[in-house]
Order: sequence, then C-alpha cells, then structure tokens
Amino acid sequence: MRHAPAHPEQTPSPIHKTHATINRERASLEQQRADLVRALVAAEQSAMRSPPGSQEQGKARARVTRLQQALRLIKGRLGIARQHRDLGDLLIQICKERTTRCEWQRIVAEAQRRYEAQE
Repeated sequence: MRHAPAHPEQTPSPIHKTHATINRERASLEQQRADLVRALVAAEQSAMRSPPGSQEQGKARARVTRLQQALRLIKGRLGIARQHRDLGDLLIQICKERTTRCEWQRIVAEAQRRYEAQE
C-alpha cells in the first residue's frame, strides 16, 4: 500500500486535481456533442432536401450515420466523465487505486458487513 506524503500541505490534493480534470473533460465533451448535434441537424436537412435516390442524398445519409456514431461515442465518454460527480465516488476510486486487490476485497467485505448490520 502506498503511503501519504509526510507533508500533505506541500502537495496539491489529488481530489481537486482529478475533479478539475474531470470537469474540463466533461465540458470539452459537451461542447463537442453540441457541435455534432448542430452538424447532424444540418446533414439530416440536407438528406431530406436532396432528390430521393440521388448521389447527393446518399452522401448526406452517410454523413448522418457518421455523425450519429460520433455522438454515440461522445455519449459513452460523457458517461465515464459523469461517474465521479460527487466526492464519495472520487474517494472510492482513489482508495481502490491505492490498495492491492486483496486489500480492496477485504474493505468491500467489511463495508458490506457494516451495511447489513445497520438494517
């Protein structure tokens, strides 16, 4: 198990750094998503205005498909970025990273026992 630095006031808190990083990533992904949604609307309108069966309509439909796939990827990445919205989630992640697998399993088992004892 890794130990905390001797002088924690001298090192930046990993919680704040990670939280700020997550917020920046989420903001970037949300901006990319907004841009893709605008492009998708334009591509769908282009596909609807094009003569049915034309090469122009085929290209517009292909663009719609590519944009929809890109939006699905962004949605998945946003889900990851949103996982750590509160301090508890972040603390769990940090503790899990700092322990071995066996230590983590013991911690989880103890938490389950304590939770069941509360009921």
